[in-house]
Amino acid sequence: MSERQKACAAACGSNIIFGFSFLASSIAMEAADPLLLLAIRFLLSAVFMTLLILVGVVHIQLKGKRPWRLIPLGLLQPVIYFACENYGIMYTNSSFAGTMIALIPLATLFMGIIFLGETCGPSQIGWAVCSFVGVAIVSLFGSEAGVVSVKGILILVAAVLSNSLFMVLSRRLADEFSAFERTYVMFLMGSAAFILAAAAENGFNGSRMAESLLRCAKPDFAAAVVYLALVSSVLAFLLINYSAGKIEARRSSSFASISTVVSIAAGVIFLGEPFGIPQLAGSILILVGVYRLNVGEAR
Repeated sequence: MSERQKACAAACGSNIIFGFSFLASSIAMEAADPLLLLAIRFLLSAVFMTLLILVGVVHIQLKGKRPWRLIPLGLLQPVIYFACENYGIMYTNSSFAGTMIALIPLATLFMGIIFLGETCGPSQIGWAVCSFVGVAIVSLFGSEAGVVSVKGILILVAAVLSNSLFMVLSRRLADEFSAFERTYVMFLMGSAAFILAAAAENGFNGSRMAESLLRCAKPDFAAAVVYLALVSSVLAFLLINYSAGKIEARRSSSFASISTVVSIAAGVIFLGEPFGIPQLAGSILILVGVYRLNVGEAR
C-alpha cells in the first residue's frame, strides 16, 4: 500500500469514527452540558496522551522546532470549531447546522488552492459538490422548525472556516511536527479552554461544578466519554493529522462526508431511526462524490 493510499485510508477511518461520535455525544449529553462534556473529553484525551509520553510509548521532540506555531492550530481545532458548532446549532437548528458543516470539504478545497497552491479541476469541484448535495438532502429532510438567525449563520460560517483552515495549517506544519505533536498540543489547548469555559458557565462555583460532575457518574456516560476522548479524539485526530501531512488538504477533507453516512447507519441500527428514500439517495450521492474525487481522480 502506497503512502497516498495509507493517508486516504487514515482519512476515511477517522471519519468513520467521527460518524459514531454523534451517537456517543447524544448519550453523554443526557448527563452533561455541552461545555462540560467538551472539558471532560479533551482533558481525558490530553491526560491519556501525556501518559503515553511519560511511559515512553511515544516520544516528542520539540528541541530546535518552533512550538509556538502550533498555537493557531489548537485555537482553530478544537477550541474555535467546537465552540462555534455548538452555539451555531443553538441559534439555528441541527438540520441547518449539518448542511452548513457539510461545506467544510468545499471550503478546504478552495483554501488549499489559495494557501497551498494545490491544483483542482472542474470535475473535482463537481464531485465535491455532489457529496455536499448528498449531505444537504439527508440534513434537510424532515428539518425541524425553528428560527435560523443571522447570528447562527455567521457562527456556523466561522466553524466551517476554522476547520478548513485547520486542515490547511496541519498540512503546512507537517514538515516540522509529527502527527502526535500536532494532536497533543491541540488537546492541551482544548482541555484548558473548555475547562475554563465550563467553570465560567457554572459561575466558578465549586459546588455547582461538583453537582454537574456527580450527574455524570453513570456507566453510559463513562462509556460514551471514553469513546469520544480516546477513539473519536486521540485516534481520529491522529489519523486526520497523519493524512493531512501526506495528501492534499482537499483530498483529506473530502472524506468528511462519510461521517454522515456512518451516523445514519448508527442511528438506524442502535436507535431505530427511520431510513427512507432521502437517506438512501443522500448516502449514494455522498459515497459516489467521495469515490470519484479520490479513486476516480487517481485513474
